[in-house]
Amino acid sequence: MNNLYQEITTELARNGDKTRVISNKKFHKYEIHELGIEASIRHRILKQFKTKIKGLNCKEALILARKLYATKIEEFALSGNYVLQIKSDCLGVKQLPYLDKNLDYFKSWSTTDVFCTDILQSILLKNPKETINLLKKWNKSRNIWKRRASVVAFVRKIGENGKFTDTVLKLCGNLIYDKEDLVRKGVGWALKDNMRGNKEKVFVYVKNLRKKKISSTIILYAIRDLKTFERKEILYT
Repeated sequence: MNNLYQEITTELARNGDKTRVISNKKFHKYEIHELGIEASIRHRILKQFKTKIKGLNCKEALILARKLYATKIEEFALSGNYVLQIKSDCLGVKQLPYLDKNLDYFKSWSTTDVFCTDILQSILLKNPKETINLLKKWNKSRNIWKRRASVVAFVRKIGENGKFTDTVLKLCGNLIYDKEDLVRKGVGWALKDNMRGNKEKVFVYVKNLRKKKISSTIILYAIRDLKTFERKEILYT
């Protein structure tokens, strides 16, 4: 496992691009440490190690992912996500505290969002009660990425299935006045995607939020999928 860690990090570091590091700064409000590797190149590199990662036992895989996260380097952290995605059969209720600790190492919205969609959502579907209890904890955390994850966990297919609407609205409601723009954007994203699964309920909810004159960031994200007349109903009534 240690050898594999060295192989992955060495190969990624070899493909770093200092020019991209500078240009990428505009995508991140907070300072992050990164190598400046283009996403397609990173995917190609990690694919080379897929077989070796699959060959790890669960203990080795979890340690490897933790070591990658602990570097607090963007591409290494995303590689940690890759390891856990491949070894998803190693993750369940017993590993929730492990995942909780991993987020203490996160430094960006990109690592957080990939973690939510590629790793956490599958656990949520298999173990909804326990996972939601963890998300409720994150919802009140001082850690910006845990607060964002508490709602981004419900985007895309999870939002579209409409199974967690009440939970999502409650968690979003706790964050509508969050001081962090990236958390509010996560709220808006969650509302947008959950409107696909339960349009009537979430539409009314967003309409009421508009009346409270909350951050326009949340409203504008939430109504992206709506037709023009529907947007007007929320924005001007």
